[in-house]
Amino acid sequence: MTAGSVLDRQAPCPNCGATLTFKFAGARAQVCKYCKFLVARTDRGLVRVGQVADLVEIPSPLAVGRGGYWERKRFEVEGRIQLDRVGAASAPWQEFFIQLPDSGDGYWIAFAQGRWYWTKEITPAPQLPPMQMLRPGAQIQLPAAGLVTISEVGRRRIVSEEGELPNVPAPGAITPYADFAGPNGVFGTLDYGDGQSIAPSLYVGRQFDPGVFKLDSGAPLEVPKAEVKEASCPTCGGSLPLVAPGTTERIVCRYCGTISDLRQGGLAALGQAPKPPIQPFIPLGAEGTLRGRKVIMIGFVMRGTFVEGEHYGWREYLLYAGPSDGYIWLMEEDDRWQLVVPVPTGEIQMAGSFATLAGKTYNFKQSVQAQVEYVVGELYWKVEIGETVQATEFQGPDGILSVERDANEVNTSFCHPLTAQEIGQAFNIAPPPSPGLFAAEPGSSSSERRGCSPVLVIVLIVVAIILLILIADCDGGGSSGGGSGIYIGPGIGGK
Repeated sequence: MTAGSVLDRQAPCPNCGATLTFKFAGARAQVCKYCKFLVARTDRGLVRVGQVADLVEIPSPLAVGRGGYWERKRFEVEGRIQLDRVGAASAPWQEFFIQLPDSGDGYWIAFAQGRWYWTKEITPAPQLPPMQMLRPGAQIQLPAAGLVTISEVGRRRIVSEEGELPNVPAPGAITPYADFAGPNGVFGTLDYGDGQSIAPSLYVGRQFDPGVFKLDSGAPLEVPKAEVKEASCPTCGGSLPLVAPGTTERIVCRYCGTISDLRQGGLAALGQAPKPPIQPFIPLGAEGTLRGRKVIMIGFVMRGTFVEGEHYGWREYLLYAGPSDGYIWLMEEDDRWQLVVPVPTGEIQMAGSFATLAGKTYNFKQSVQAQVEYVVGELYWKVEIGETVQATEFQGPDGILSVERDANEVNTSFCHPLTAQEIGQAFNIAPPPSPGLFAAEPGSSSSERRGCSPVLVIVLIVVAIILLILIADCDGGGSSGGGSGIYIGPGIGGK
């Protein structure tokens, strides 16, 4: 098989005999559209690799066979591959392989959490750092990428594929990988291959504005709006609306607390979650407009930590802002609210007790073990009661930088202060209470009180001083005492 004319790139499918034509001269594999077998292209002809599974329904404006222009350069969509994380088979994602006919260059295009990315394989493949040395949050130097931060380490499985592909991804093959991010939108993947048909590779690219793509129809590269679907709880039969079925991994029934994975065909029950001791201030399903974003409240999580034996808790509200903006969070603690938005990990530089973002310096505030205690609603990761992350905060004049990591992933976000009036207006509800002197969490014991607000601390100190003065005046004795610190819970990076 040569890379000459189109006729040189035609041959019968070794499985069903149908004629296969390789439009892309550099393609090493193709999925036969008649028998759904992956066929490898070698110097000795076509070789049958294996039958691929049915494609998962994941909406996208891109499709094999379509074309358009990328910054005035012609592109054609040649292939598509669908993958999932090992251990998270209910939430596959897909990547499209596009080719620029004029240059012969090939790129992978992916959409995730409201952002578009392109990556290109670096050839020849450089020597990759040992997989066992990579940890989320570690910084390494890479060819064509520079200094980057490892954002995720794991294993992924090939679910399905179609069209022409630049390599031979065998159906069901599992490959270790590490995603990374760098400044100015740099993004990429270290793919360690499967030891057989997939060789170790480095892919480097960046996040891009979809406005630079134009489909042949003249329309921009937009993601179709997700339709709200209904699912039935497998335990109680309750109707559960799925606002983001394309990215939801787990749902906790608001009626009976059943934890379920979202799978094709419905929900698969896993067990029961304890019912939260309080109702969320913003009801599940509430819609509104928050700082210019149309959002809907889909998930409620209560997390907590222990500091010197004292329990501190806070509440988190997951908002879905549509396919273009993805997910954002609200955090409620001590009747104070923060808007928590994701920040690309590669944009943050950490050194000792400082972190920098966009030229601003943030000082280390605290680092605690944050644990999920209660959850209800729709979540985009496989949430579990008791799951724990190391949550670190850096305080600045305009907000808080939050860094959360576990063994597989690091997530970074920025916490913007919100007023009670903004929350009320956004969701057309009564404004939540403002911070009070002795505001305690409903249903909690005195040992589970939330951290004191700065106002409360100041008042208590003043009261204590006055009492000491009065006591000294009464009995002529002297007294000394100490103050207590202020604790503010960690922000959210998300999983």
